[in-house]
Amino acid sequence: MEEQRRHIRLVDDERCHLRLGDLYYLATIKNISLSGALLHFYTPPERFQIGDNCQISLDGGNLYNYNCEVVRVETSNVAMKFIGIHSLKEVEH
Repeated sequence: MEEQRRHIRLVDDERCHLRLGDLYYLATIKNISLSGALLHFYTPPERFQIGDNCQISLDGGNLYNYNCEVVRVETSNVAMKFIGIHSLKEVEH
């Protein structure tokens, strides 16, 4: 199988919060790139499906939320494609 990644992925261990509809989940970022991230869940959500849209906010005091699309669902890992980014200050106004 040919490698399809276009961006370098960085290994990360940062916690993040993921919002899917009205539900929030705590996860750890296993790796991240300019185009997406792989999240690890200790208690995997049951309702993730490919194509779902959600938002990720990083725990490290980051001022941005990332709009994402679920592209792969594994047992405890979910791969996300970034489809937008916005500043939390933009949301507050």
